[in-house]
Amino acid sequence: MQLSVASSSLISVPIIEAINRSQHHLSSLITLPDRKVGRGQDLTENEIASWASKQGILVAKPQDISQINQHLLEVQPQLVITASYGKLIPPELLHGPRFGWLNLHFSLLPRWRGAAPVQWSILEGDEKTGISIFKLDKGMDTGPVYLQEEVELNDEVTTPELLDQLSVLGGDRILDVVEMITKGIKPKAQSQSNISLAPKISKEMGLVNWNHSGVAISRLVRAIGDRPGTYTFFRGAKLSIHGVRIVTSDGEERSCGALWNEGDRLLVKAHDCTLEISEVTPAGKKRMKSADFARGARLSADERFELLG
Repeated sequence: MQLSVASSSLISVPIIEAINRSQHHLSSLITLPDRKVGRGQDLTENEIASWASKQGILVAKPQDISQINQHLLEVQPQLVITASYGKLIPPELLHGPRFGWLNLHFSLLPRWRGAAPVQWSILEGDEKTGISIFKLDKGMDTGPVYLQEEVELNDEVTTPELLDQLSVLGGDRILDVVEMITKGIKPKAQSQSNISLAPKISKEMGLVNWNHSGVAISRLVRAIGDRPGTYTFFRGAKLSIHGVRIVTSDGEERSCGALWNEGDRLLVKAHDCTLEISEVTPAGKKRMKSADFARGARLSADERFELLG
């Protein structure tokens, strides 16, 4: 079968590699146009476009609906597989390829429809998540499902780690769905109960509230500490937080946000526990171990993180 992949993320690499190992043919990668980045506002292609070009894969960067349609007419894929493409496919294009469009989505639909299912599954403390491979329709992640597979979650996993795990799983199973399609197997409609939404994560969500529980803070850092980032304020300046873990659950007699070091450990008081911070990035500086930060800061006895926004 002639297949195209629509993606703007490296999470689609396992899908592309699986296709290239199969009897199917990869027609092209469809991705978002180059963007202006940096102070010089230089046009720069995304990581998957750069990777695909080095593999000798035809890369298309359509600007609008008409250019997407023109590309489909040129390469004639029988099926398009999407994974983190970053743009809604308009209904008028869904029936262009013979077998339509598939989407690899990183949740057990209908839970966590939307842009950030992995982040929200961690934020909400889900015990399991998984992948759903479904046929695109005009709704937001509402199409009928061909295949789902569960993954158990633990209280240490981060979004980058979970994305890697799910993308590999998706690459392993995507060709099973292609086989189902060739055999005429129909997808099943999604349940209309237990629907939840996973809207895009904002930068403002990354501000750590030290009045919250240690579990809630840990989930926040694990979910969005990598992107867009979690942060607090120290002596009036922004300080990015890259990792925390609960070290005590006792009634430490300090106020929330209180900051101190014990040996090489940088500790902070949350609502119900003490947390150890592993790494930070001070404003205008490089990422560093929290012990190095604490030594340079020379913490006073009443030091604390501020709740500013």
